[in-house]
Amino acid sequence: MTSTVTRNAGSTVKYAVITAVLAGLSFLCFREMSDRSGLLWLLCLVGGLGFAVFAFGSILVARDLAGTATCPRCQATLAEIELNHTEDPAFCDKCQAAYLVDKRVLTVLADDYVHPKPGFPVPVTSEAIRWPEGCCVCARPATRGIEAKADDGQTGTNVAVAAAGLALGSIAVRTGGGTSYTLRIPHCAEHDDGAKLEIKIGNEPPLQIRFRSYAYQRRFLQLNPKPATARPS
Repeated sequence: MTSTVTRNAGSTVKYAVITAVLAGLSFLCFREMSDRSGLLWLLCLVGGLGFAVFAFGSILVARDLAGTATCPRCQATLAEIELNHTEDPAFCDKCQAAYLVDKRVLTVLADDYVHPKPGFPVPVTSEAIRWPEGCCVCARPATRGIEAKADDGQTGTNVAVAAAGLALGSIAVRTGGGTSYTLRIPHCAEHDDGAKLEIKIGNEPPLQIRFRSYAYQRRFLQLNPKPATARPS
């Protein structure tokens, strides 16, 4: 199932306005430098460079993330998506169908799709991980566990569940100047690159596993569902 990705005029105008405002602020900062000295001159320089960097970033977003398309599965409108190409699968907000974009064509992925690199995320939300049967790439019998490692690198960061998987003896947690997590993920003898462990600061929870196999990701989520979000009283 496919659909065409077109440029969203509203998003393009929005980012164009943001870019113009940031560029204007950058120009004002640089202009003020001629009348300033010492610390004020330095602040104007830093401000001008900072606004210029953000303006350039806004241009890149307008170029790449101003696309819109209709989800081929549920017909929902997908806004501010990649126009030309996605490196990793993205998901429809309504039906959660996974898709890729290439040359302005959005394609919903088949249930048995395997990405060239780990791209299907699952959160680590429990102290006990339940693994689906079989290799995390091809689902054939798993014969070994391949180590995946992620480093926090920031002392004091609240990173997911520190003891995730310890009940299975499958994760090592090392602290001191940051936290390192090492997880053994089931693979068959033919595959050794089916998943990776990573920390995404800003996500909740930040610790997650990415799989190459779309089918394995869905099976993992069935065995390790996300906890329900508590409603405010």
